[in-house]
Formats: sequence, C-alpha cells, structure tokens
Amino acid sequence: MLFGHVVMGGNVAVTILTRRTLLHSMAGAAVAGCALPALSSTQKAPDLRGPYLDLTTPEGNVEAYARIAGSVDPEQSSYSWYFGRVTGHRPGEAGRDLMNIIGMGSVRMLPLDGEPGYQMLRKELGFFTDSETDEVIDSWTNPYIDEKVEVVHIANPGINAKIKPYRREQGLYEEVGGRDSAKPFLLPWKQIGDRAMVEQHANLYVKNPMDPEIWQRESSGKFISISDSNTFNVSIADLQNAELKKVPSFGNWTHQRPWQPWMLMGSAPGFIQYTCFTGSAASLEDLPPQIVGLARERFPEFLTAPTEITPPESSLARYMRTRKPRAQQP
Repeated sequence: MLFGHVVMGGNVAVTILTRRTLLHSMAGAAVAGCALPALSSTQKAPDLRGPYLDLTTPEGNVEAYARIAGSVDPEQSSYSWYFGRVTGHRPGEAGRDLMNIIGMGSVRMLPLDGEPGYQMLRKELGFFTDSETDEVIDSWTNPYIDEKVEVVHIANPGINAKIKPYRREQGLYEEVGGRDSAKPFLLPWKQIGDRAMVEQHANLYVKNPMDPEIWQRESSGKFISISDSNTFNVSIADLQNAELKKVPSFGNWTHQRPWQPWMLMGSAPGFIQYTCFTGSAASLEDLPPQIVGLARERFPEFLTAPTEITPPESSLARYMRTRKPRAQQP
C-alpha cells in the first residue's frame, strides 16, 4: 500500500472481527504486555522515548516502522491485510458506494549492507468484491456509463522501499531518487494511554504511463494525482519490547486515485476513494481466511514475500501489458 473512516458495511466488519480473532488478539496483547518485566515503584512505564526505542530520533523511527510494516527477522515473511469500500466521486453530486475491496501484502525486511536501515520487499494483492455479498466480482456494471465491464484485480509483484534515517522520494511503487533527502525520518507519533498511534501519507502528481491518445476510454489524462494515508495503532509495551521482531498493529488506509482504467471512465471528471480497515499478521494463519483462499486460488506466488528486489509493476502498467484499448461506444 502506498497502505480513515470507520463507517463500513456490516459484512466487512463481521468478516474481520470473528470471535476467534478477537480472543486471539486479546490473548496476544496479554502475552505481549507480560513480556516486559514488572515495574518497580521507581521504574517509568514504557512511552515514546523508551526504554528500548526513542521515537524522537530517526534511528528509533526506522526500527519502529520496520517492525510495524514487517518483521526485522530477514528469514520471516510477514503479512498485512485490508478490508474496505470503494466510493466514486463526481462533481456536483454525492459520493456513490460502488463496491468493496479486500487485499493482503506479504513483506520481508532485509538489513541494509554497511548502513543503518532496512530494504523492504513487498508484494500486494487486492480483490474487488460485491458491496452486498462481499463475493469477488470479475465483471461489474458501471452505473455511471450503464455498461458491463471486466474487473481487473490488483497484483503488484514488487513494492520496494528503503527505510533509512533520512527520507527518500517514492514514485509509483518504486524509488525515484538514489539520494537521501535532508529530512530526517521522523513520524508524527501520538500516545494515548498505553497505545501509540502514527500516520504516514504521500501525495503524488506524476505523468500517466497510460497515454490518453491511445487509451481513450481507459486513461484519465496526461497526469495522475494519487493520495495515500496509512494510520497504525500499536501497543507501547510491544513497541518497547526488544524481544519482538514484529509489532502487531491495526489501523486504516485511505487511498484516493483516478478512475481505474477498467471502469472505462476515460477523462470524465471525478475520482475513486478506498476507505479500509487494516491490520498485520505474523503468519498466514492469522490472515482473514477469505483473503488467503483467494490468493491460493488465483495468485499463490503472493503468499510468500520476495527474497530479493523484484521489478515493480503498477496496476496501470499491468493493465497495459495484459489488455488492449477498448473501442469507443457507437
């Protein structure tokens, strides 16, 4: 996810918050809370400054973010998931709920050679589903144009990023600059009781790889604007537990982008927005079963994280590689 609101369809929430999942999460939190030794009357409770990580420093942020986004054990594949809603927005009218979306990522963290930080290697899947039944849809009637279209799901084989004490520019699922910026890697952490929360976002305005002269019904124009926001909610006790290679998290992902090319909206004014619940998982067994089942059936290679840098392929690039421009309607 380049990873909001909490008002979602009931099917989504029920799928995630099963009794087993809740009990498992509560038990895990209890165990994590016991992982740190009991505090004496003179010891300070863990907070954003320690005892293990100081989140006012770039080095502390690197280690914390790597343990939230993945596992700092390079032998381990770790996972994330998301469930949510896709809403269409056009000028002069209210937003319209179009469908739901469900997805997962598999990630591996490798320590950088000779310098502090990590190389994140990630694959990401997403499936569009019916807004009422949550069943995967491979075709869909676009209410804006009253036309049945083929749904092209998300399968990004390589999302590569370096996590370093200084920020680096990002493009569409790949790095665009070889140099560190002058900005230290400091995230906007907030502490509420025994929880730590942080938000990370990116706003991109880049040339559209899909030429609108060729892809007249698929391309939204010469340039595309994409905004992403991810929030993470974690236990401070987990964050400050040096024994944990991965820190469990829950949060939200909000993604705003032009119409998907398969919607055949062309350059029509408007955009779509994904609003999703998110969470992490240390193993496949901890992922929502629907996602794992879909991945096994359609993209089994995405169930294991990459072991080396894989060439990225954005959804737009994959569409152009696997599809041809659709003819204009008569």
